[in-house]
Amino acid sequence: MGLRRVVAVVFPDVQVLDVTGPVEVFSMATRLLGRAGHGYRTEIVSNGGGPVRASSGIELGTAPLDRGRGAIDTLVVAGGRGTRDAVRDASLVNWIRRAASRSARVTSVCSGAFLLGEAGLLDGRRATTHWEQ
Repeated sequence: MGLRRVVAVVFPDVQVLDVTGPVEVFSMATRLLGRAGHGYRTEIVSNGGGPVRASSGIELGTAPLDRGRGAIDTLVVAGGRGTRDAVRDASLVNWIRRAASRSARVTSVCSGAFLLGEAGLLDGRRATTHWEQ
């Protein structure tokens, strides 16, 4: 199996739980596999890279989007209050569209679904997100 690559996409005012929750799940799965070289390798990327402040004030260390090149096993698009601005970030939306085409799986957490929608990835599909969005 080897290490499977998980790339989580974040943006300013992201909901920290929408990032850390999935990353922790993949980390736990790797620990439970108990074999060196098997499991998941997670990366957190953002437009520009560097620290990204979540809506809670916590800063997340991120790599720039271009570090997310190559094949991706699971692309995770986080959600949160910042989604409203993130859907207007053409370079982020275009990167998500391109990254999805080289990803085995694409998922979002909560309002991250709006970024998938803006990227055209939900066209012709049923999707749901938080009622407040």
